[in-house]
This record gives sequence, C-alpha cells and structure tokens, in this order.
Amino acid sequence: MQRFGVCLLAVAGVGLALASAAQGNFIAAAADPAGDAVDPSAGRDIIGAWMSYDRRSGELIGAVQLRGVPGGARAFVSLFAGTRTATGCNGLPYAGFGSYSDEFGASWKRLDDPAGAGPSGDAEKLAYRDAVQRFEATDSQLAGHRLDCVLATLTEPGNPANVYDTAGPFELVGQPALSMRMRGAGRPFKPNRARKLRITLANPGDAATSPVRLRLGRARGLRAKPAKKSLGAIDPGARRTVTVKLTLKGRARAATRLKVTASAGELIVREKLRLRLRRPSKPGGGNGGTDRPTKTCTRWMPDPFGGTGGSLILVAC
Repeated sequence: MQRFGVCLLAVAGVGLALASAAQGNFIAAAADPAGDAVDPSAGRDIIGAWMSYDRRSGELIGAVQLRGVPGGARAFVSLFAGTRTATGCNGLPYAGFGSYSDEFGASWKRLDDPAGAGPSGDAEKLAYRDAVQRFEATDSQLAGHRLDCVLATLTEPGNPANVYDTAGPFELVGQPALSMRMRGAGRPFKPNRARKLRITLANPGDAATSPVRLRLGRARGLRAKPAKKSLGAIDPGARRTVTVKLTLKGRARAATRLKVTASAGELIVREKLRLRLRRPSKPGGGNGGTDRPTKTCTRWMPDPFGGTGGSLILVAC
C-alpha cells in the first residue's frame, strides 16, 4: 500500500485540506469534467466523487467514479475529507481512504500532521477493477471531527508526486435528521376519558429540516385532538413537543393500533402505538401496563451511483 503521508503531500499541493466533526451526517457529491486528466487513460480520469460522514459514529462512506475501468492503467486512489481554512481546504486532520484502483484491499487513515502521523485501519472496498471505487469504514477514531470539504486524487503508484487527476474540493454539507419520541399511552385507557400523549420531534442532524408535519391515524372509537399538526422547520439540535389528547370510546376495540407519522421533506418517521381500553375486571383479573417511551430516528441517504435515488435509513437516536 502506498504510504498515505507521502500521497497527501501531493494532495496538499493541489489545495486539499481535511478536518474534524461531531454529531450528525454530512454529504458531498459532485461531478468532474471528463478528459481533464494528464493521462489519457479512462481509468486515470475522475468524473465524479461522493462521500458521507457521520461524526457521531465515525462512519465514513465514499466513492470515486472513473471514466472507465482501470485495466492496465492502474492508479492510487485517495478520497479524503477535511476543513477549509483562510488559504483553502487544507486544515488538519485529514480523514479518508486510499487504495490501488486494481486491487481489492483498502485502508482508512486519519492524518494529524503533514508527516502522516495518525491512526489507520482496514476499509471495506466494495468494488475493484471497476469504474466506481467504493469504500466504507466505521471507527471511533474517525468520529468527532468538523469535516467540511472533500478531495479525490489519482496518482501514479509509488510516485505520489505524479498526479493524474483531481476532483474537488467539494463542500461536505450537513444533513438534517428526524427523530420522534412518544410518552403517555402505555397504561390502559378508561372509556371516554382523555389521556395526554406527548410527542417530541427532534433534529439530531446538522442542518435545519424542512417544515415538519405530524399526522395521527384513525381507528374505531378513537379520538385524537389534534389529529394533524404542522410545525415549522426544526434547527439542528432543536426539538418540538406536541401534546395530543387521546380518547377511547366504549365502542373502541380492546386493543387499538394508532399510527403516528412525522415527515419533513424526504425524512419520514412512522410509529405504531398499542392503545388498550380498560374493561370491567373479572374476579382475579387485573390491568397492568407500563408507560415506556418509544423513539425512532431516520435520515436520508442519497445513492448517486446506484441508480436508486436514495433511501431512508435508521440511525442511532
């Protein structure tokens, strides 16, 4: 494996700088002109790059798209993220991936100084000898940094001073997330007696959400007031609590499933609550129950190379 420290001296020479973050998800994606590489080989010409970074978990996912398969024109692929300074995208530490384009092995690296000192480890490479070079790694030593820019670089194997092509730096943009926590519906309901359900919507991400909409489903004998609620955008780290009055009438089922949906643009969180109606107790019977909160979190993960357009994924709340 080509040494990261030496390779990134070439990266720094073209204006790369990478740094740290801590809580949420960031995404960078951009195209690069075809045919701008110093080498005419399709496997040494970058036409796009993508990276996702979760600063809470230290999850780093990235991809570099080449104009064609490497074939005999192998290169050393570097995809790193960092922070911008007054002189460009050249702050420390760097965090990212390195691999030969025609090999399956890959590594992640965090560089804490220009000499290349810092922790490293094996990264998962999902494709090799392929026009799309994909990488994944999750490690606590990658977590907690304020990364805000990304650069992809192709260099000659064993000679990082010979740069075939670069793409970027691209902006690493913070993404919103949406979580929902509910409390107040665990114990059995008395017929026709209202109960307060507290629904807390939070944004554990790194950008404001679009306006949030809350909707409660319908069921026989169930009354929810309000059943719909429109909220404004939720800033990063902020939360909103909505209090809903729930009533189960005597004709309601003994166990009622209540669907609760919160949405903010592409972000959708769904939860089902089991509401129990208290019936007259039989001798020796009883009605237990606890009021445990439920919580669900989602964020949107684009898929610029897979053709799916992206998908919602569950994340740690």
